[in-house]
Amino acid sequence: MSEEKTALRALCLAARIILENGGETYRVEETVMRMARGLGLSDAGVVAYPTSLFVTLGTRTVTLRVARRGTDLTRLSVANDISRHVATGCMDAAQAERALLALAESPGPRQALCVVAAGIGAAMFALMFRGGPAAALVALLSGALTQAAVPLIARLEMAQPVTNVLGGFLTALVAYGINFVFPYETPSAAIAGGIMPLLSGLLMTNAVRDTLYGDLVSGVSRAAEALLIAATVAIGVFAALKFWSFFGGL
Repeated sequence: MSEEKTALRALCLAARIILENGGETYRVEETVMRMARGLGLSDAGVVAYPTSLFVTLGTRTVTLRVARRGTDLTRLSVANDISRHVATGCMDAAQAERALLALAESPGPRQALCVVAAGIGAAMFALMFRGGPAAALVALLSGALTQAAVPLIARLEMAQPVTNVLGGFLTALVAYGINFVFPYETPSAAIAGGIMPLLSGLLMTNAVRDTLYGDLVSGVSRAAEALLIAATVAIGVFAALKFWSFFGGL
């Protein structure tokens, strides 16, 4: 009985880690079933949605609410490696549980690294949108500032929408504020590049893949979430443009 509980906890941990870090719902279900077969469990079952999990083993069923969602490909890769070790018999349930617990409790990338990455990514996107070096530098600044503000906003109850609106507002405000003091070409490219780190292309990709795999509820909900993110970012940019227009800066 204790081995069954350990196996169930390991299956739930793997499913939660994958779902929290950008994995598709069909991948969650495939991973759980692959691990169950590797552990010799023929009576396991799983149903995954973007915000909840139902994992069954024999007469036991665990329901998990998944409140945190993001994108961490490193965690996804490690969780997949652990599941493959279990599937091939290289790990038992207790070893898998310990490895997955360590992965779930790992701190993740440092905030300073995220700030640098967001700034560089925004600058590269600004260049891709035919902005010049000045636009790239402005996008780098706005992208880094937005990412630096994320830990402060994360304490709020509706952190994600607030981050998106504030990020869009800050990006447009910085782009036209610098243009007002030191005029440069293509501030629009700086705005487009600056907001790109806020948008989640992976969400829409997962929505399409979930839909193609027949997970219609997950596909529609992920697509709606991706559109909502884009809309909140656009609201922030619009508010900043209106702000500058009101004060005669545009």
